[in-house]
Amino acid sequence: MISRATTYTLRVKSNIKSLRRPISPFVAEEENSCHRPKNKRGGERGFTEGLMMIRRKRILGLVLALGFVVLAGLAYLMFSDIDSEPEETFVARKVTPGEARAPSEERQAPPEMKKETLASLFKEETNPDGTYTESYCAQIEKGIVDFFHYLDEKKYVKHLDSGKGAYSRFKRIIKRLSANPPIPAGEGIDPRIIVQNVFYLSRILDRKDLRLIKDVVVNEQDSMEFNLNMFYRSLTLGSRCADPEGLRPSTKALYQYAGFFLNTIGGRAYLFRRSEGLRLLVTYYCLLIVHEADKLGRNDYGIDTLPFLDPLKKEMSYYPNFEFQSEYIERLNEIEDYYRQKR
Repeated sequence: MISRATTYTLRVKSNIKSLRRPISPFVAEEENSCHRPKNKRGGERGFTEGLMMIRRKRILGLVLALGFVVLAGLAYLMFSDIDSEPEETFVARKVTPGEARAPSEERQAPPEMKKETLASLFKEETNPDGTYTESYCAQIEKGIVDFFHYLDEKKYVKHLDSGKGAYSRFKRIIKRLSANPPIPAGEGIDPRIIVQNVFYLSRILDRKDLRLIKDVVVNEQDSMEFNLNMFYRSLTLGSRCADPEGLRPSTKALYQYAGFFLNTIGGRAYLFRRSEGLRLLVTYYCLLIVHEADKLGRNDYGIDTLPFLDPLKKEMSYYPNFEFQSEYIERLNEIEDYYRQKR
């Protein structure tokens, strides 16, 4: 019979042997090589072969991954070429001196845009006797009528209109103003003229007429230059175009209104309550009207336009929103030269 102490000793020895058992085959091989002195190099060779096997597996994995990426790229290029349209190939060809170059081969410069001028807005045509041609007169008349038909569609005009249309209201306003022209000078001599000019428009026109004029001036700022040029041409036609309705004001009445806005406290006060662009343009066209009257010897009130020329030029040169700014200043320079040569 084996005693309990002997059994316990055997178990301990068995556990110690199991702890000494190598964890990996490479370590076991190294231990065995210690017990085999005759074949010492064999253990080293086995350990080296194990490391090389691991490296070969890693290299094989990298090669497989790289091959997969290359195959995926080739597949993408192949399928993308199927969907895309074939590109045109251009072959360089030498052109002989006698051969004409095709229009597509020549580099064509972009066409130059012609700048619009005041003269190009309406093509002015005259007859040998100095009157305007029927086509030019009809062009101006059509522009005026179209402008008021355009206003009839605006909401700010509809709520003031009595049903007769903006053009009918305009003709009524023109007749009232032509029948009662203002006094464009003499305020320093007779103070009553100042009072009359200050309240002039509110005495001649009713509230709806004044409201219509103000609303049109405020809402049609974008086309102000074109519209004012058109009305200036229409009002200064005189007897050179037919006027069957007798709507056009006389040159004398037109001169008095130009002097009113240019030379009186009341007229200038009306303009300074409006926008800067409108004030400058109305002053500009009033200067043209008084200048033409002066050239014809019809400056009955002796209005001197020369003091107004230089300040107006400076203001117009500082106002950047005018499309025809250079033409306005050039025309004012011509008028200034005219008066300086006479003095």
